[in-house]
Parts: sequence; C-alpha cells; structure tokens
Amino acid sequence: MTTNTGRLRDLEGRQQQLLRLVELSMILNSTLDLDELLHTITATATELLDCEAASILLYDEKNPRLYFAAATGSNPSQLAEIPVPMEGSIAGTIFRTNQPLILNDVAHDPRHFSQVSDQIQFKTKTLLGVPMPIKDRIVGVLEAVNKRNGIFTNRDVTILSVTAAHAAIAINNARMLKTTQQALEKVR
Repeated sequence: MTTNTGRLRDLEGRQQQLLRLVELSMILNSTLDLDELLHTITATATELLDCEAASILLYDEKNPRLYFAAATGSNPSQLAEIPVPMEGSIAGTIFRTNQPLILNDVAHDPRHFSQVSDQIQFKTKTLLGVPMPIKDRIVGVLEAVNKRNGIFTNRDVTILSVTAAHAAIAINNARMLKTTQQALEKVR
C-alpha cells in the first residue's frame, strides 16, 4: 500500500511540474520585458526543482565572458558586476561543452568559482547547470542551486533543460524587440 501511495504522489508531482512548464511557456511567449522574463524564469526554476536559488548567466559577446543577468534571492546589480570566467568556472564549463552538469558536492569541485559565493555570502552545496540553446548557439547558462530534499537527478536535468530552451528563445525575442525599439528611437 505504501508503495502505491508513494507512486501516486510521484505521479501527481510530475503532473504538477508539467503543468507548471506549460504555464511558464505561455508566460514566456507573451512577455517581452527582459527584467520580468528573467525574474519569472529564475523563480519558476527554483519552484520546479525545489531548490534554494536559481540564476541566469548570459554570454557577453563583446567581452567573452558570462555575467549574472538574474538570480533569486540576490541583488542582480551586485551579481552583474562579477565577471564569470569561461575557463575555471562551472558555468563556463557548461557553456563551452554545451552539456548539463550536476554537482552534488560543489565544495570539492575545482571548477567552483568561489568569488561569487564569497561576495554575496551564499554557500553553494549542490548545483545543476544547463546550457541555454537557441538555434545553433548557446546564449547562456541556467543554474539551480542547493536542492532542498536530496540531490539533483537526471529528471531535474530534463526539467531545467526544457526551462532553459524556452528561456533562451524568450530572452532573444525580448533583446531583439529592445534593439528594434532603440533603432526606431534613433530614426525619430
């Protein structure tokens, strides 16, 4: 009986996650304000994966590096000032390899870029990061940190990867709109 109850709870949890992903997709497809998008993406990722925080690191093409565009529970402008190197960081590894990465013991991984944790006084214990693809390129990395119950799993990778794919498209659309609006302002 207990096994059936556990399976039923697991199925209900999965159904809720899928419904939340569909809801996120609809929100992202109808929102063109970049700040609102970034906030929605990180808040939803935190909720879906039941973790302490989530962050989006976007690629800066002018200065080849990643920077924090958004994070739950942290001051985004403070984080944005911390350049994240392409070499010697977990996010840089995810970006360069275009592969998700689960670290359930971050403290012992040499790729952990501790400057971020030190600066904002946040201890990262577990981390899941996935690339944010759009067409044939990667625009950034979506990370979830400190799973509340247990460790990150392959199922979490799937959920965060779907979220990241939708997020990349929405962010790209918002950026294109902003560029178009700026160009129109110049013409006027």
